[in-house]
Amino acid sequence: MWCRLLSRVKHWQQQRQSLLRSWSDWEYVVLDIETSGLDAKRDHIVSLGWVCIKQGVIDLDSARHLVLDTAEVGENVGIHMITDADIQQYGKKQESALRYLRHFLRGRILVVHHAPLEINFLKAAWQKHLLPSYGLTWLDTLMLEKVKADRAQQPIQEGGFRLNHCRERYRLPEYQGHDALTDALATAELLLAQIAYQGKNCRLYDLSQMAGGRSRLSPR
Repeated sequence: MWCRLLSRVKHWQQQRQSLLRSWSDWEYVVLDIETSGLDAKRDHIVSLGWVCIKQGVIDLDSARHLVLDTAEVGENVGIHMITDADIQQYGKKQESALRYLRHFLRGRILVVHHAPLEINFLKAAWQKHLLPSYGLTWLDTLMLEKVKADRAQQPIQEGGFRLNHCRERYRLPEYQGHDALTDALATAELLLAQIAYQGKNCRLYDLSQMAGGRSRLSPR
């Protein structure tokens, strides 16, 4: 019993020490999920896009855009920038796409814009395909922006925390189009701008305290 307790304490201390390292000592997977709606129980994933940040720099070679073969675009073709022909030619099975994503996530921090929505869709998909349990450490750029606004007592109008409006406040360029990979790149750039605002001594611990968490993806 005591050995198990000491092992847990040691593991906790190691995790805490690792969080105190500079944010750039870690690698990140910045993910965007395009969906048919906002309800993870009723709607489905259309596509996934992600890109990694390594040593504080966006690694364009890591960029991936996966369209699912179960996607139903219909009238949303103008929103997702995906056609039925794209689905037929490039569509991937959802289970394979999720396993591929899990491969990229190993040892990395997940970054999303609006974590509750994205993670709920991941949880639903994980359960559907009975994939092995996987623990996520994540950061939410939307939450980071809310914390910044609260601390500065800066009122933000309704809709002002959408990705494009958050980018505008850092004078980041506007992207044309709206697909998962473009939004993942846009989110990665936003994160780097947010970290620059925090200062050169920013740590993962600081970011986690403001806008981070842990979630478990499990088959049930």
